[in-house]
Amino acid sequence: MKFESFNLKKETIEALHSLNYIEATKVQDIAIPKILKGENVIVKSETGSGKTHSFLVPIINNLTFSGGIEALIIVPTNELALQTYEFFKEFKKYFPNLAIKTIINGIGLKKGEQQLKTNSQIVIATPTRLSFILEDSSFDLSNCRTLVLDEADMLSESGFFDDIQKVFNKLINPQVVVLSATISQYVRDFLKKNLPNDLIIDESSNTLEDKITHYFINTKHLDNIDAIDIFLKEKNPYLLFIFANTKKEVNDIYLHLKKQKYQVGTISGELSLRERKAMLRKANNNDFQILVCSDLAARGIDVNDVSDVLSVNIPNNIEYYFHRAGRTARNGKEGNSYVFYNHDSLDKVNQLINLGVKPKYLKITNKELVVDQKPDLKKKKVYINQELEKEIKEATSKIKSRNVKPNYKKKVRIETEKVKRKYKRKMIKKSIRKELDNKFRSEGKKNG
Repeated sequence: MKFESFNLKKETIEALHSLNYIEATKVQDIAIPKILKGENVIVKSETGSGKTHSFLVPIINNLTFSGGIEALIIVPTNELALQTYEFFKEFKKYFPNLAIKTIINGIGLKKGEQQLKTNSQIVIATPTRLSFILEDSSFDLSNCRTLVLDEADMLSESGFFDDIQKVFNKLINPQVVVLSATISQYVRDFLKKNLPNDLIIDESSNTLEDKITHYFINTKHLDNIDAIDIFLKEKNPYLLFIFANTKKEVNDIYLHLKKQKYQVGTISGELSLRERKAMLRKANNNDFQILVCSDLAARGIDVNDVSDVLSVNIPNNIEYYFHRAGRTARNGKEGNSYVFYNHDSLDKVNQLINLGVKPKYLKITNKELVVDQKPDLKKKKVYINQELEKEIKEATSKIKSRNVKPNYKKKVRIETEKVKRKYKRKMIKKSIRKELDNKFRSEGKKNG
């Protein structure tokens, strides 16, 4: 459906056309008419499906410019706040009186207070910073008609719902719009508590997954850095996001690729807000071929034309894999999501398959990336020596019986290693004795 088919003001249609927003996405088709009418809506849809503009367009269209804050948008990260701000900022040219403010970490508290007190119709905020400001009773939110919770599950996972509750307590019967790729039971329970019974839940889905091709790459026990070198040599991606689970891994990969003279940037919690903004700006200006990221960039960050995503390890929170993969195949385009795995990560691999991922299989052999014709996803059974296990249990139980608290784990580990060494020596002696016995028997037979 075209945007002009919605019941929008003439100015809004003109702005959308000038910004080259012509065709609405599937989720926008469903959400925009409901939000325009002031209904409460939960938008559950995959990343890259156009959720941001599904609330941005009706908010701008319904502004009265009668004074005070009319819409409050809460997002989990500074990056998402700044990105949302940039989307709204595009419309300032067509709505000269439009004022948008961000209240985020990295901006001094006094400055945040001054921003709220200025005549801004739209405030975009991270919850912790906003909650500090809202404790000041001088801020008037009586005119705020719309509250948006973007990436609701991430807000929940980050422990922000206590702060969001403070916001609910300040508002008077607002329209509530909730957006997320997933809607957990915790989020549903929170909304049920704070919203009237006429809440409309929109769990529409789109065909985004059909546009992502998933590849699982068996690296065996090859170091991730070496595996990345082989992958890049083989694939030479247009724009690649590489995800790792820790800041150290992100930094190590980034420094290695920089040393290899790749056009590479990085986004992680190690960088300041200003540095992260600069990285995103450069990424959208096509200054990089590769962006190495922690999961900070997996939710809500929109970089144009990401052709491929590589997870060098599967995230501990398995759902984050889908947010990582969602950095590609955006705005109707196709993309690839690659995952490194080995025997140690087979449990997570099978979890992804059980969640509906239908991968193609590759493997690294002789420093080459080839099709894996017979992927083995069954975890090998580990046979435990029962005698050794019994001896370890007896030795460590003595430590427990002494009620040792300081360095308990260290003492258990030391005792376990001691038992293993002792057991190994016993097995060696037993083996030598067996060989000698066999030797004497054979010699006895000859002499006999």
